[in-house]
Amino acid sequence: MGEKFRKTAVAAIAGFSALAVAMPTAAVAKQAEPATPHVIGIDPLSYDDPAAIQAVYAPPARSARAADPTADARCGNPAPAAVPDGQPIVVQMPPAPAFTVGKINNSTWRNPPVSDPTWRMNYEGLMWMKPLARRAAQDGQLKSLNALVLQAIAFHRYNPDPGTNAYGWDEGTALRRLETLNCLYALTRNDNLRISMDMNAAVLLGKRYYGPPNYPVHNHGLMANLQLLRAAEILGGRTGWRSVAITRIVNDAPQAFSREGISYEQSSAYQGGNASLWEQAAVALENTSGQAANARKIRATVDMAWRNYSFMTEPDGKISQVGDSDEINGRPLDLKSNRGLVDPQTGWAIGRWSWTDKNSPHYTIRFGPARRAHGHEDRAGGVTWSIKGVRVLVGPGRYSYDKNNMYSRYQTRPDGQNVAVPNGGTVKGGTSTLTAKYAATSHVFTVSDTVYGLRHSRGVTANSDSPRLVVSDQFTGASKWRQHWHLDPDWVKSSGSVGGGTMVFRHPPTGRMLTITTTGTIVSALRGSNDTRGPYGWHFPKFQTREPAWQLMVDNRSTWTVTTFRVS
Repeated sequence: MGEKFRKTAVAAIAGFSALAVAMPTAAVAKQAEPATPHVIGIDPLSYDDPAAIQAVYAPPARSARAADPTADARCGNPAPAAVPDGQPIVVQMPPAPAFTVGKINNSTWRNPPVSDPTWRMNYEGLMWMKPLARRAAQDGQLKSLNALVLQAIAFHRYNPDPGTNAYGWDEGTALRRLETLNCLYALTRNDNLRISMDMNAAVLLGKRYYGPPNYPVHNHGLMANLQLLRAAEILGGRTGWRSVAITRIVNDAPQAFSREGISYEQSSAYQGGNASLWEQAAVALENTSGQAANARKIRATVDMAWRNYSFMTEPDGKISQVGDSDEINGRPLDLKSNRGLVDPQTGWAIGRWSWTDKNSPHYTIRFGPARRAHGHEDRAGGVTWSIKGVRVLVGPGRYSYDKNNMYSRYQTRPDGQNVAVPNGGTVKGGTSTLTAKYAATSHVFTVSDTVYGLRHSRGVTANSDSPRLVVSDQFTGASKWRQHWHLDPDWVKSSGSVGGGTMVFRHPPTGRMLTITTTGTIVSALRGSNDTRGPYGWHFPKFQTREPAWQLMVDNRSTWTVTTFRVS
């Protein structure tokens, strides 16, 4: 089906002609405001932040539609600055030079000025058009809206689908471009957009679709199916698109989450993102004849997924940064007697003693299958820990998806996690297992693995009666190994030195003190370092943002290394 649509659309694209956009019935023309350059950042988080997903995928409330009819176009938030008719629409997407709508050099579609893959996905996916289009429609600036439509069509005229992933025709970029085209069509009902929509739909209906049978279930596949459903809804007559999308959703749903309701994508942020996307899938099935039973099944899974997102939410209300994750708002919820969660299928152990006391301990432990999707190399017992209202041990977060960027490589590497690594050790694959023992005031875990080709055992003990975390490591067949510890950026070194076994840090925002003691030797303490071996001592609170944060490295002295973290 996809290849047939693609060939038809490519043949038709040469027939594009000058277009005019009809006045949206709800638009009221306003007096033009001074032109303002529109700075549009790269924001991949709209696909793992539940609040942002709702703005694009969820039908708006009736009151929202009444207050602003453009809300029903599901374009996301409007641009803050006006897009006046008759004035150039200048767009800035750092770090590239500014460009003007209608005057974009067509060669840049195939040779974008920035190599970062996320930047390219936003640029070639035309994602930057959505806020501009919605603002123009809100203000009745229809010439500006028409200019955006013409530019979107020009992309397809000068850069048609080559039938491969090249030039922005991979599934991830195509689904985002269809999202943009859906937005433009919903605002304008301009039928000249249909050919462009057909071209992108063809990608998502063909072999490039990111889902079974060629790929595992992934958020991109669900996003593609939801955009196909949206396109079919607003275009009408695309029953084949709707049928394929519904069938895929029903078949893929059982493979999206574990039996415990955790996403296989190994990221706390993508746990919330997938929960929100599958909630929209349940809505789609509830509106489809004969799909009520399947909708109920997905709703039950989504309820579990949201519960687990609450487990991943720290007492400060934000998520633990595990895997590719930013420090975004979580989902605080009182789960009453639920104090611990262990999921062997996806490799998560999470716990806390209270859902209402912000001083309660909170921890995550990673184990289980090999890294995939949005995971990091943390499955040999990588931990995060907070207590007394402060974050102590944190995951690195996400700097970017650019594999050539040193910070992006660091965020994923073992030494970017709170794990132990044998000297000269490289990841060999395999899995790891965890045993748990719960008592009233202590949660005790043992992680066993051969991630580095050697037998490794890690013990983790979290206490509620004493504000401490104890972590021990042993490798069989290795004479030397090193623990890596990453502190939240707010901690400031107070005392202790490299070569010893104790360091003390203070937390200026709260006055808390952290004492770290180890049976090993602290051989390195770095903060915001970029030496010849690569970056050390960095934390990424949000996309492409870095903060210096202390990273300690502890070498073993004997057969076990025991490191204790205590907050006062």
